[in-house]
Amino acid sequence: MPGTLPGFLGVAAFGGIKFVGYSLAVSGLKKFEPGITSSATKVAVVRTGLGFILGPLATISLGFLVGLIFSVLFGPSSPSNSDSALLYLYPLLFVVRILVWALVLFLFTRKAPLRPSSLWLFAVLGAVVSSLLDWPGYALAIAAPGQVTFC
Repeated sequence: MPGTLPGFLGVAAFGGIKFVGYSLAVSGLKKFEPGITSSATKVAVVRTGLGFILGPLATISLGFLVGLIFSVLFGPSSPSNSDSALLYLYPLLFVVRILVWALVLFLFTRKAPLRPSSLWLFAVLGAVVSSLLDWPGYALAIAAPGQVTFC
């Protein structure tokens, strides 16, 4: 079954949406949390970079894991396996995003550590922002010219 992947412009559009969204989110967070002394741009660069490095790896790994679990539980020939498995993939990615945001916040608040409850609250809020930014980012990525076709 042929498919397409975003080309360079699509990847750049997706990354740009994420970077701008993260910059705005961290700018707002800095008003509530003075322990974040780095610029919002610097935090957004690190978070966007981690997303580009870990995002595809986490998506493929978790997709494989969920597909494997569904194959074991419901059999490989069940036509609804892939659709049902996708319903579980995004919540798992949300958990990964919480962990990545916790890491980023930890790295940028080492000199003035956050209380654990604040760290995890901000990490969850960051994961929500990341998830919401997927919609416009994905829309721009698939609309951008230069898609790569594969079989």
